[in-house]
Amino acid sequence: MGTLTLFGLLLGGICRETIAADGSRYAHHDGNARFLHHIDLYDVNNRKITPESDQPYSPLNTCGRCHDYQTIAHGWHFNALLESGLRPDDGRASEPWIWTDPRTGTQLPLSTRDHGDRFDPREIGISDFELIRHFGARLPGTIAVPAESDSEKPSADAAEDDSSEPGVETRWELTGTLEIDCMVCHAVSGRYDMEIRREQVEKENFAWVPTAAIRLGIVNGEASRIKTGSDLSDESVQSKLPTVEYDANRFGQDGTVFFDLVRMPEDNACYQCHSNRSVGDHGIEPRWIHDEDIHLRAGMVCVDCHRNGIDHDIVRGFEGQAHVTGQSIQTLSCRGCHYGVTDESTAETIALAGRLASPMPEHAGLPALHFEKLACTTCHSGPAPSESAKRTMTSLAHSLGSKDHRTGDEWPAIIGPIYDQLTQRSDQTMSDEDAGQESPYSSDDEADTGHHAETGHQHLPPESMIYPQRGMWPSFFASVDGDALTPLPPETVFEVTRRSLRVRKDFVAELTLPKLGRSDRQEVLGEERGGLKDEELTTDELAKLEQKQAELGRAEFDEKLAAALEAIQKEMQVERAAYVSAGQVYVTRTSADLNDDVWDGSGTADSLTELALLDPGKFAESTQQSIDLLTWPLAHNVRGAGQALGAKGCLECHSDQGKVFTSTVQAVGPAPFDGDVRTMASLQGIDEDQRLRWNQMFTGRYLFKYVIGGSLLVVFIAILGGLAAKAGALSVFGENYRAS
Repeated sequence: MGTLTLFGLLLGGICRETIAADGSRYAHHDGNARFLHHIDLYDVNNRKITPESDQPYSPLNTCGRCHDYQTIAHGWHFNALLESGLRPDDGRASEPWIWTDPRTGTQLPLSTRDHGDRFDPREIGISDFELIRHFGARLPGTIAVPAESDSEKPSADAAEDDSSEPGVETRWELTGTLEIDCMVCHAVSGRYDMEIRREQVEKENFAWVPTAAIRLGIVNGEASRIKTGSDLSDESVQSKLPTVEYDANRFGQDGTVFFDLVRMPEDNACYQCHSNRSVGDHGIEPRWIHDEDIHLRAGMVCVDCHRNGIDHDIVRGFEGQAHVTGQSIQTLSCRGCHYGVTDESTAETIALAGRLASPMPEHAGLPALHFEKLACTTCHSGPAPSESAKRTMTSLAHSLGSKDHRTGDEWPAIIGPIYDQLTQRSDQTMSDEDAGQESPYSSDDEADTGHHAETGHQHLPPESMIYPQRGMWPSFFASVDGDALTPLPPETVFEVTRRSLRVRKDFVAELTLPKLGRSDRQEVLGEERGGLKDEELTTDELAKLEQKQAELGRAEFDEKLAAALEAIQKEMQVERAAYVSAGQVYVTRTSADLNDDVWDGSGTADSLTELALLDPGKFAESTQQSIDLLTWPLAHNVRGAGQALGAKGCLECHSDQGKVFTSTVQAVGPAPFDGDVRTMASLQGIDEDQRLRWNQMFTGRYLFKYVIGGSLLVVFIAILGGLAAKAGALSVFGENYRAS
């Protein structure tokens, strides 16, 4: 068990005596006004900090004096990366932590939560320390805390006996732990510097991150430059440890420091980790062409819906979420907020519609079936569907918010929107031609407590409804064991393959799309034209150069990847190594011939000589799903009714070209061979012929209306004519009667 996990489990015995669910052991402010925080700072050893101190302040020992750190430690964000055992459930799956290494073409989705197709880093051999170093910049801290006395610390032998990194326990002594940093979220906008946080995490100055990021002083030194296993009693080593030069102006005359903070986090704090950018054909799309989320545009803020108490159990806003307090949060979902909540058995109103003055949607003429099959976000959230799913960049995966030169082609390749169910199904790998009937919903699907107040119909279990999602295809080096694939530790893979791959920075740019030399260009275009710049070439000539580049890239990939797999098998003592990309499994040709399992079911195989493909169908179902498309639901930005799917009428979806069904998604990865192309209909398990027949009913729907309307008009005119004739006859009869 890792050091962080051990410290986290010791938290209850080290910091406080009991867990206070409501924070009642601590004084309350209870007013709506901001409480001014002029407070003393304390370091990790619980010593008061003065301007002359050189040690970083500890949020645990500073904020924890007045706030229930134990209860806070159960929060959703603080348990997002490491296993703590503090949370009662893992919640609905969200965006995974994607371990990306462009040097080895790795994009590996990780999670310590039980979220299906994501890989557990502990089973791969990725240590807690590596996780913090890789992802800590986008994490508000962990539940790990330093022990308060040496007698309570785990022994060095027990601290990291499961780690793949030798002597990693001494690195914790060098770096300290990444405590929960309250100011990441609660500092007034502009006071917390996420760029400095990222820099300090890269330097492995974990314990110094809170001090540096809130700019209490300057941190000198880098723990990353001190070798693992160094003797901490050595004065030369101690002189290299990071130290703080505090800004004396931040201290008041009484020795306290003013923390400018808010109880309700501001949107800017959320954006640091929850921003997205769309990528078009010409790179990252500018922000100004996209509309803001309609709720934010109306003046709302993130925490109006995504609330929490001292437990920091964030309301995530999806139907079926259970809060740890037992408090009902149904009206903080889309449906609950706009429609209210009714009891299904008695039809009694539990909560009124229109929370926060939200409007009651009309959905005039929309059949109730839509509310049973589709989530609210399907029509109202994310970018509108197009011919094919596009790439997207996120803060967690691409460090949006940090200063960099991005093009939109950076890995990992996240794609969306993808319209599919949340449930994992055995038919996910089927092609469009094989798409048949919808998969049956499992009997143990969690029943949804929501009830549609307008239609009176209970909708399907949340997992079984169609949601807009983002997705990616995992790419990684693995060991093959029978019908199982197990990812190999990515850091070790890099060290082993660096000589065979010979990639300095980017697997794709240097290996699969190599830069053409002058001789290559002249071979394709001739001596004269080959010497010209790209700007001077015709479209056809550029296409020829691209084709030549692709050919060289495939040859380089074939040769160098085969050498890398051989190196892994030799140096890591792996019986059979493989590389996974875009749902395809590559092994050496020698290995495939020896095991007699070369797969020729893909056109990719024709371009390979040193490598061979394995049939994904030969692996266990769990392995097939782990190398296939991995998706997670999206919820923002929300579009208003005028921009929602279906605003143009039924034919926007129920036509042969309805994008929610015909939009495609193609398997992509760092390898120079893309995978299969699927339609949204095939992902949803909808038979294409059946869909087209169903569309014909809608295509003729308007004509049918005109025919019926015309027929009724003729009948109405005939009736009027008959009544007029009858009236005329009666008039003549009356006149004759009076005359007689």
